[in-house]
Amino acid sequence: MGYALRDAPLNDADHKPGLPALRSSGGDGGGGMTENIEPRVRKLENDVAVISHNLAVLTVRSESFATHADVANVRTEMATMRGELTERMTFMGGEFKGEFISLRGEMALMRGELKEEMASLRGELKEDIASLKGELKEDMASLKGELKEDMASLKGELKGDIVSLRGEIHETLQKAINKQTVLLLTIIPATLAAIAAVAAWFK
Repeated sequence: MGYALRDAPLNDADHKPGLPALRSSGGDGGGGMTENIEPRVRKLENDVAVISHNLAVLTVRSESFATHADVANVRTEMATMRGELTERMTFMGGEFKGEFISLRGEMALMRGELKEEMASLRGELKEDIASLKGELKEDMASLKGELKEDMASLKGELKGDIVSLRGEIHETLQKAINKQTVLLLTIIPATLAAIAAVAAWFK
């Protein structure tokens, strides 16, 4: 996470480039030690400030991070939900399959009933057609007989009318002939008498 605190070496000058090695011996080394420690202390303070800042930032960020326990709980919950979902889907699949089988059975039953009703209706329709055909034949036969009777009656009436008309015509002609005969019998003698008178006058 950035920086790690380590013990500063006192006698290793190569560990920090540019810094002289610290010496712990007495005598004139007291002033040099103080000069060497102050830069290190300032740097250490700066490093501590940076580390504190980084720790604060990481602390804020860690509040939104999921821990291993949270991830494990989420995985457990997901596994549980997956199992429940699988069970639910399996249960629903079984119910759907059962309902589908039941529906198929009902459809087969309805198809059988429909076939029976159609067969019964077809039989009734055939019977009705046969009965209607028989009634139609009877009606046609009866109508034909009535038509024959009407034609025979009309023929007889027409024949009677013709005979009657013929008799009337014959009677009318006979009357006319009789009138003509009477007229001739009256005119001929008168004519003969007139001719005889004229002949006698010329003599």
